[in-house]
Amino acid sequence: MTKLTVTEEIAERIRRSEGPIELVDSQGHTIGVVRRPPTETDIQRARERASKEGTRLTWAQVAAKIREGAAK
Repeated sequence: MTKLTVTEEIAERIRRSEGPIELVDSQGHTIGVVRRPPTETDIQRARERASKEGTRLTWAQVAAKIREGAAK
C-alpha cells in the first residue's frame, strides 16, 4: 500500500466529511476516492432497513440479474 501524508487542513476536511471524497489532480481529473468507515448511526440505519419487510435476494440472485441486464 502507498502511504501519502496530507496537510492538517486536508486531513480535517476529510474527517468532517459525511460521505465519499473525490480526490482530483490540479487539472480536475479524478485520481481516487476516499470512503470513510461507517459510523454507528450508519450501521444502525442499515440494520433497520434490512429488518423491514420486502423482497430479499441472495447475492447469487443479484449477480444473475446484473448479468441478465448486461446481456440485453
